[in-house]
Amino acid sequence: MKHFGWRPAVLAGTIILPLAAAYRWNTLPAFILLGLWIALVYWLGLKMVHGELAEQHRLERLAARIKNEEASTASLSVATPAESSANLEQLYETAIEAFSHHRHDWMNDLQLLYGYVQLGNRERLVENIERIKEQMNADSRVSRLGIPQLIFYLQTFTAVNRNIKLELEIEDGMTLAARLTPEQSEALTRVMQQTISAYEQYGGSSWGECPTLFIMIRSSDDGMEVIFEPEGEYPDAETLWLEVNRYVQSTDMRASRLEEDPSSITLHIE
Repeated sequence: MKHFGWRPAVLAGTIILPLAAAYRWNTLPAFILLGLWIALVYWLGLKMVHGELAEQHRLERLAARIKNEEASTASLSVATPAESSANLEQLYETAIEAFSHHRHDWMNDLQLLYGYVQLGNRERLVENIERIKEQMNADSRVSRLGIPQLIFYLQTFTAVNRNIKLELEIEDGMTLAARLTPEQSEALTRVMQQTISAYEQYGGSSWGECPTLFIMIRSSDDGMEVIFEPEGEYPDAETLWLEVNRYVQSTDMRASRLEEDPSSITLHIE
Protein backbone atom coordinates (compact mmCIF):
# COMPACT_ATOMS: atom_id res chain seq x y z
CA MET A 1 0.00 0.00 0.00
CA LYS A 2 1.34 3.43 -0.89
CA HIS A 3 1.92 5.93 1.85
CA PHE A 4 0.23 9.32 1.32
CA GLY A 5 1.62 11.17 4.34
CA TRP A 6 0.38 11.89 7.83
CA ARG A 7 -1.90 14.88 7.12
CA PRO A 8 -4.96 12.94 5.82
CA ALA A 9 -4.78 10.61 8.83
CA VAL A 10 -4.66 13.54 11.30
CA LEU A 11 -7.54 15.21 9.48
CA ALA A 12 -9.64 12.04 9.73
CA GLY A 13 -8.87 11.88 13.46
CA THR A 14 -10.57 15.24 14.04
CA ILE A 15 -13.95 13.55 13.36
CA ILE A 16 -13.71 12.19 16.91
CA LEU A 17 -14.65 15.58 18.40
CA PRO A 18 -18.04 16.12 16.63
CA LEU A 19 -18.72 12.38 16.96
CA ALA A 20 -18.24 12.61 20.73
CA ALA A 21 -20.46 15.72 20.87
CA ALA A 22 -23.26 14.00 18.90
CA TYR A 23 -23.01 10.98 21.17
CA ARG A 24 -23.01 13.14 24.35
CA TRP A 25 -25.93 15.44 23.57
CA ASN A 26 -27.82 13.26 21.05
CA THR A 27 -29.46 16.28 19.40
CA LEU A 28 -30.25 17.11 15.76
CA PRO A 29 -27.82 20.08 15.56
CA ALA A 30 -25.06 17.87 16.90
CA PHE A 31 -25.71 15.23 14.22
CA ILE A 32 -25.94 17.93 11.48
CA LEU A 33 -22.57 19.31 12.66
CA LEU A 34 -21.13 15.78 12.58
CA GLY A 35 -22.37 15.21 9.00
CA LEU A 36 -21.01 18.54 7.78
CA TRP A 37 -17.69 17.87 9.50
CA ILE A 38 -17.41 14.39 7.95
CA ALA A 39 -18.19 15.80 4.48
CA LEU A 40 -15.55 18.54 4.94
CA VAL A 41 -12.95 16.05 6.18
CA TYR A 42 -13.72 13.73 3.24
CA TRP A 43 -13.34 16.57 0.73
CA LEU A 44 -10.11 17.86 2.27
CA GLY A 45 -8.75 14.33 2.51
CA LEU A 46 -9.46 13.62 -1.16
CA LYS A 47 -7.80 16.89 -2.13
CA MET A 48 -4.69 16.07 -0.09
CA VAL A 49 -4.44 12.53 -1.48
CA HIS A 50 -4.96 13.80 -5.03
CA GLY A 51 -2.21 16.39 -4.53
CA GLU A 52 0.25 13.84 -3.18
CA LEU A 53 -0.58 11.42 -5.98
CA ALA A 54 0.02 14.16 -8.57
CA GLU A 55 3.36 15.02 -6.94
CA GLN A 56 4.34 11.34 -6.89
CA HIS A 57 3.46 10.95 -10.58
CA ARG A 58 5.44 14.10 -11.39
CA LEU A 59 8.51 12.71 -9.62
CA GLU A 60 8.10 9.37 -11.39
CA ARG A 61 7.89 11.11 -14.79
CA LEU A 62 10.96 13.20 -13.92
CA ALA A 63 12.91 10.08 -12.92
CA ALA A 64 11.86 8.34 -16.14
CA ARG A 65 12.93 11.33 -18.24
CA ILE A 66 16.34 11.48 -16.52
CA LYS A 67 16.76 7.74 -17.09
CA ASN A 68 15.88 8.14 -20.78
CA GLU A 69 18.31 11.03 -21.17
CA GLU A 70 21.09 9.01 -19.53
CA ALA A 71 20.29 6.08 -21.82
CA SER A 72 20.38 8.39 -24.86
CA THR A 73 23.73 9.82 -23.79
CA ALA A 74 25.13 6.33 -23.27
CA SER A 75 23.89 5.24 -26.69
CA LEU A 76 25.68 8.18 -28.29
CA SER A 77 28.99 7.37 -26.56
CA VAL A 78 28.86 3.62 -27.23
CA ALA A 79 28.89 2.44 -30.81
CA THR A 80 26.35 -0.14 -31.92
CA PRO A 81 27.63 -3.59 -32.99
CA ALA A 82 27.02 -2.67 -36.64
CA GLU A 83 28.98 0.58 -36.27
CA SER A 84 31.80 -1.20 -34.45
CA SER A 85 31.97 -3.82 -37.20
CA ALA A 86 32.05 -1.12 -39.90
CA ASN A 87 34.80 0.78 -38.08
CA LEU A 88 36.83 -2.40 -37.66
CA GLU A 89 36.37 -3.26 -41.33
CA GLN A 90 37.58 0.21 -42.33
CA LEU A 91 40.57 -0.19 -40.01
CA TYR A 92 41.47 -3.51 -41.68
CA GLU A 93 41.17 -1.96 -45.14
CA THR A 94 43.42 0.95 -44.16
CA ALA A 95 46.04 -1.40 -42.70
CA ILE A 96 45.99 -3.64 -45.78
CA GLU A 97 46.32 -0.64 -48.09
CA ALA A 98 49.22 0.68 -46.01
CA PHE A 99 51.02 -2.69 -46.11
CA SER A 100 50.53 -2.87 -49.88
CA HIS A 101 51.90 0.64 -50.29
CA HIS A 102 54.99 -0.10 -48.19
CA ARG A 103 55.57 -3.40 -50.02
CA HIS A 104 55.44 -1.51 -53.32
CA ASP A 105 57.97 1.03 -52.03
CA TRP A 106 60.28 -1.75 -50.85
CA MET A 107 60.12 -3.46 -54.23
CA ASN A 108 61.04 -0.19 -55.94
CA ASP A 109 63.97 0.33 -53.58
CA LEU A 110 65.22 -3.22 -54.09
CA GLN A 111 65.03 -2.90 -57.88
CA LEU A 112 66.90 0.40 -57.69
CA LEU A 113 69.63 -1.09 -55.50
CA TYR A 114 69.89 -4.13 -57.78
CA GLY A 115 70.32 -1.82 -60.76
CA TYR A 116 73.18 0.07 -59.10
CA VAL A 117 74.84 -3.25 -58.21
CA GLN A 118 74.67 -4.38 -61.84
CA LEU A 119 76.07 -1.05 -63.03
CA GLY A 120 78.79 -1.10 -60.40
CA ASN A 121 77.78 2.39 -59.23
CA ARG A 122 79.00 2.12 -55.66
CA GLU A 123 78.48 5.80 -54.84
CA ARG A 124 74.77 5.79 -55.72
CA LEU A 125 74.35 2.40 -54.06
CA VAL A 126 75.70 3.70 -50.73
CA GLU A 127 73.66 6.89 -51.10
CA ASN A 128 70.38 4.97 -51.48
CA ILE A 129 71.22 2.56 -48.68
CA GLU A 130 71.73 5.56 -46.37
CA ARG A 131 68.39 7.01 -47.56
CA ILE A 132 66.59 3.74 -46.76
CA LYS A 133 68.32 3.56 -43.40
CA GLU A 134 67.19 7.08 -42.51
CA GLN A 135 63.62 6.27 -43.54
CA MET A 136 63.67 3.20 -41.32
CA ASN A 137 64.95 5.28 -38.40
CA ALA A 138 62.17 7.83 -39.01
CA ASP A 139 59.53 5.09 -38.97
CA SER A 140 61.04 3.72 -35.78
CA ARG A 141 60.82 7.14 -34.08
CA VAL A 142 57.15 7.37 -35.06
CA SER A 143 56.43 3.91 -33.62
CA ARG A 144 57.97 4.96 -30.28
CA LEU A 145 55.68 7.96 -29.79
CA GLY A 146 53.50 5.81 -27.53
CA ILE A 147 50.04 6.92 -28.76
CA PRO A 148 48.63 4.03 -30.84
CA GLN A 149 45.98 6.07 -32.67
CA LEU A 150 48.48 8.78 -33.66
CA ILE A 151 51.10 6.19 -34.69
CA PHE A 152 48.60 4.35 -36.91
CA TYR A 153 47.45 7.63 -38.48
CA LEU A 154 50.96 8.84 -39.31
CA GLN A 155 52.25 5.49 -40.56
CA THR A 156 49.26 4.87 -42.83
CA PHE A 157 48.76 8.46 -44.01
CA THR A 158 50.80 8.17 -47.21
CA ALA A 159 49.02 4.98 -48.19
CA VAL A 160 45.53 6.49 -47.98
CA ASN A 161 46.24 10.11 -48.95
CA ARG A 162 47.59 11.11 -52.35
CA ASN A 163 46.99 14.88 -52.06
CA ILE A 164 49.68 15.81 -49.57
CA LYS A 165 52.95 14.25 -48.43
CA LEU A 166 54.17 14.29 -44.83
CA GLU A 167 57.82 14.61 -43.87
CA LEU A 168 58.26 13.85 -40.17
CA GLU A 169 61.16 14.95 -38.00
CA ILE A 170 60.86 13.61 -34.47
CA GLU A 171 63.28 14.28 -31.67
CA ASP A 172 65.32 11.18 -30.93
CA GLY A 173 63.94 9.36 -27.88
CA MET A 174 60.70 11.34 -27.88
CA THR A 175 57.87 9.38 -26.21
CA LEU A 176 54.64 11.33 -26.01
CA ALA A 177 52.88 8.79 -23.76
CA ALA A 178 55.41 9.49 -21.01
CA ARG A 179 54.84 13.26 -21.23
CA LEU A 180 51.08 13.54 -21.75
CA THR A 181 47.99 12.43 -19.90
CA PRO A 182 45.49 10.20 -21.76
CA GLU A 183 43.26 13.24 -22.28
CA GLN A 184 46.16 15.29 -23.69
CA SER A 185 47.18 12.41 -25.96
CA GLU A 186 43.65 12.13 -27.35
CA ALA A 187 43.42 15.91 -27.86
CA LEU A 188 46.83 16.08 -29.57
CA THR A 189 45.94 13.24 -31.96
CA ARG A 190 42.65 14.91 -32.88
CA VAL A 191 44.17 18.38 -33.37
CA MET A 192 47.07 17.04 -35.45
CA GLN A 193 44.66 15.18 -37.73
CA GLN A 194 42.47 18.28 -38.08
CA THR A 195 45.46 20.53 -38.75
CA ILE A 196 46.88 18.26 -41.45
CA SER A 197 43.43 18.11 -43.09
CA ALA A 198 43.22 21.91 -42.92
CA TYR A 199 46.58 22.30 -44.70
CA GLU A 200 45.27 20.00 -47.40
CA GLN A 201 41.86 21.69 -47.65
CA TYR A 202 42.93 25.34 -47.67
CA GLY A 203 46.04 24.82 -49.77
CA GLY A 204 44.08 24.76 -53.00
CA SER A 205 45.24 23.63 -56.41
CA SER A 206 47.92 26.34 -56.54
CA TRP A 207 49.92 24.63 -53.80
CA GLY A 208 51.53 22.11 -56.14
CA GLU A 209 50.27 18.77 -57.39
CA CYS A 210 51.41 16.84 -54.32
CA PRO A 211 52.81 19.35 -51.79
CA THR A 212 54.91 18.40 -48.79
CA LEU A 213 54.04 19.30 -45.22
CA PHE A 214 56.97 19.12 -42.79
CA ILE A 215 56.07 18.19 -39.21
CA MET A 216 58.54 18.46 -36.33
CA ILE A 217 57.84 17.06 -32.85
CA ARG A 218 60.35 18.14 -30.25
CA SER A 219 60.87 19.28 -26.67
CA SER A 220 60.58 22.92 -25.66
CA ASP A 221 61.48 24.95 -22.60
CA ASP A 222 57.99 24.60 -21.09
CA GLY A 223 56.94 21.21 -22.47
CA MET A 224 56.84 20.10 -26.08
CA GLU A 225 55.77 21.50 -29.44
CA VAL A 226 54.57 20.30 -32.84
CA ILE A 227 55.62 22.50 -35.76
CA PHE A 228 53.86 22.44 -39.15
CA GLU A 229 55.76 23.96 -42.08
CA PRO A 230 54.33 23.74 -45.60
CA GLU A 231 56.60 23.49 -48.58
CA GLY A 232 56.78 26.68 -50.62
CA GLU A 233 54.30 29.55 -50.46
CA TYR A 234 50.97 28.63 -48.89
CA PRO A 235 47.92 30.27 -50.53
CA ASP A 236 45.44 30.75 -47.65
CA ALA A 237 47.38 31.16 -44.41
CA GLU A 238 44.73 33.33 -42.69
CA THR A 239 41.89 30.82 -42.99
CA LEU A 240 44.24 28.07 -41.89
CA TRP A 241 45.24 30.09 -38.82
CA LEU A 242 41.62 30.69 -37.81
CA GLU A 243 40.80 27.01 -38.17
CA VAL A 244 43.75 25.80 -36.08
CA ASN A 245 42.82 28.24 -33.31
CA ARG A 246 39.32 26.79 -33.36
CA TYR A 247 40.74 23.27 -33.08
CA VAL A 248 42.76 24.03 -29.93
CA GLN A 249 39.79 25.53 -28.09
CA SER A 250 38.72 23.51 -25.03
CA THR A 251 42.22 21.95 -24.87
CA ASP A 252 45.29 22.97 -22.88
CA MET A 253 47.21 23.54 -26.11
CA ARG A 254 47.89 26.89 -27.74
CA ALA A 255 48.91 27.81 -31.26
CA SER A 256 51.43 30.38 -32.47
CA ARG A 257 52.96 31.51 -35.76
CA LEU A 258 55.71 33.77 -37.02
CA GLU A 259 54.98 37.09 -38.72
CA GLU A 260 57.54 36.37 -41.42
CA ASP A 261 56.05 32.93 -42.10
CA PRO A 262 52.29 33.00 -41.25
CA SER A 263 51.62 29.58 -42.78
CA SER A 264 54.02 27.88 -40.33
CA ILE A 265 52.05 27.01 -37.17
CA THR A 266 53.31 25.64 -33.88
CA LEU A 267 51.23 23.77 -31.30
CA HIS A 268 52.50 24.19 -27.73
CA ILE A 269 51.74 21.55 -25.09
CA GLU A 270 52.84 22.30 -21.55
